[in-house]
Amino acid sequence: MALSLLLPLELALYTACFMCGIVTAASVTIVQGHFGGQCILYGLVSYNSSAASVALESSGAASLCYFVSSVSVLVAVVCFSLSLYWIYDICFDGEVTRERVWMNAMVGVSGVALFFLLISGCMLKIGRDSLCESVLSRVPNITRCEEAQSRTWASPLDGKRFFDSLLKAETSVWVNFFFWIVIGVLVFLQRRQQSGSKVIIGGPAGGLFGDPGVTAAETEPFFNRAARAMSEDQFDSVAVSVESLLSDAKRMQQQCRERSEQLALAATQLRVESSALREQSEEALLNMATMRRQLDELLDTKAAFEARERQARKLSKQL
Repeated sequence: MALSLLLPLELALYTACFMCGIVTAASVTIVQGHFGGQCILYGLVSYNSSAASVALESSGAASLCYFVSSVSVLVAVVCFSLSLYWIYDICFDGEVTRERVWMNAMVGVSGVALFFLLISGCMLKIGRDSLCESVLSRVPNITRCEEAQSRTWASPLDGKRFFDSLLKAETSVWVNFFFWIVIGVLVFLQRRQQSGSKVIIGGPAGGLFGDPGVTAAETEPFFNRAARAMSEDQFDSVAVSVESLLSDAKRMQQQCRERSEQLALAATQLRVESSALREQSEEALLNMATMRRQLDELLDTKAAFEARERQARKLSKQL
C-alpha cells in the first residue's frame, strides 16, 4: 500500500480516536455528576428495605475517575492536534513530510497511549464488575446489574443510566485502544516504506514534485544537507531523551510496585501482631477477672471466719 493511501487512513483513525476519547470522558463525568461527584468504580451499595431504595454505601477514590477522564482527554487532544497538523500540511503546503525520526516518535506516542488506555480500560472493567457484584448481592430481585437502573435510588443519587454510561465508557476505551494499535502498525509500515523522503500528494510515490523520474537522492545535493543532518541529529537526541524518560518511568513504576508490595507485607505483619496482642490482652483480662473472683472468695471466707470467731467468743463469755 502506498504512503498516499496509508496517511488518509491514519488521519481517519485519529478522528475516530478523538471521538472515542470524548465519549469516554463525557460518560465518566456524567456518571460522577449523577452521584454527587463520587466515583462509583469499586463502590459498594446498600439497600433500604423500608424505603425500597438503593444507596451508595462507599465509593471509590475520586482520583480513579479523574485519571480515566484525564487519559481520555489527553488522548483526544493529541489526536485532534495531529489531525489538524496533517490536514494543514495536505491542504496548504501540498506535501507530506514523513521523517524517520518523527515516525519513531509516533511509534513511541502510540506505545504510551496504548499503555495508559490499557490501564484505563482495566480500571473501568474491574471497577464496574466490583460495583455490579455489590449490586447483585445486596439488592433483591435482580439478576443483572443493569436492572438496578430501574430501581429507586436514595436522593440525591441518580442511578437511572449508571450501567449504560460505564459500559459506553469502557467500550470507547477498548475501541480507542484497538485504533491506536492500528495507528502504530500503519506508522511502522510507513517507516519501512519511506526513509525521510518527501512525497507530493497527487504524484507517484517515490518522486519529487510529481515527476517519477526525479528522486530525493538526485536532488539532495541542491539542498542544505548539513542543516538537514544537524536537524536529524537533534531529532535523534530528542528520541533518545524520550526513550530514556520512558525507561526511567518504567523503572520508577517498578520501584513503586515493589514498595507497595513491601508496604502490603508490612501491613499484613502489623495486622497479625495486633491480632496476637489483642488475644494476649483478652487472656490477661480473663486472668485478672479470675484473680478478682478468687480474691472476692477469699475475702468472703475471711469475713465468714471472723463472724464465727466472734460467735465463739460470745459463747465462751456466756459460759
